[in-house]
Amino acid sequence: MIATLAMVMVVAVIIAIVVVWNAFRSDAQQAAPPPEESSEPEPEPSEEPSAEPSASPTEPVKLINTDWRPAVSEKWGFVYEVPTSEEGWRVKGDGTIFGAGEDENGQPEVAMSGTSIYEESPCGDWGSRAAAGAQGITETEDTAEMAEGVAAKWGELGFETEAGGAPTVEVRSVEEYSANGLEGHRATVDVTLSRPDGTCEPPTAVVTTVVVPNPDEDNAVRAFTVMIDTGVSDAISEEEMDTIVNSLRDEDYEIE
Repeated sequence: MIATLAMVMVVAVIIAIVVVWNAFRSDAQQAAPPPEESSEPEPEPSEEPSAEPSASPTEPVKLINTDWRPAVSEKWGFVYEVPTSEEGWRVKGDGTIFGAGEDENGQPEVAMSGTSIYEESPCGDWGSRAAAGAQGITETEDTAEMAEGVAAKWGELGFETEAGGAPTVEVRSVEEYSANGLEGHRATVDVTLSRPDGTCEPPTAVVTTVVVPNPDEDNAVRAFTVMIDTGVSDAISEEEMDTIVNSLRDEDYEIE
């Protein structure tokens, strides 16, 4: 199931401008390969802007968490919130894809857009301390199975180390999710890295994924994932991760 799941997710994000490869490892960053031929015109490529993209191109987004900032995944119709740039978060938006692994076509095995990153390049070759973003999955309506599968795949591929290879991933929980008008499932996995270097790579990590139906496509779901380093002094807390997850909503959701 995992291999098929990963391939489907890549197709949904192939037109991104920038790919951040191998998730938390910055030494493997590279530009996205040219998109496959399509009958529809593709957007002109451009460099990633030096300033953070605005959360919304039209009007301000109301906040659930005062003094945080909104992040928008227009591709998947999500809004969520993260702390401000002064607290180490950078909102990248749909112009940056956060990917991990590599398939036979040179594409990331799993990828998310509408991304936000915490503490980029904190030390050595480690890419960031946390990341959040969204992706789509077709040919399924099973939110529980997909939540577990997506979280586990990010844990497996996103925390691979140069010295030790793949980490150990254990599913902590799969439970119903209900917040801000969204109904689906949330899965959380615990990750133990293989031979972390002890100075930069974290010894452990946590990945949590929410999967809800896709109202714009039949037999399809949307996933939102937050992945964080743990066991290091500059990591965010699981409480902050939960606050990010619980701010997730559709773009047209009205906050009272």
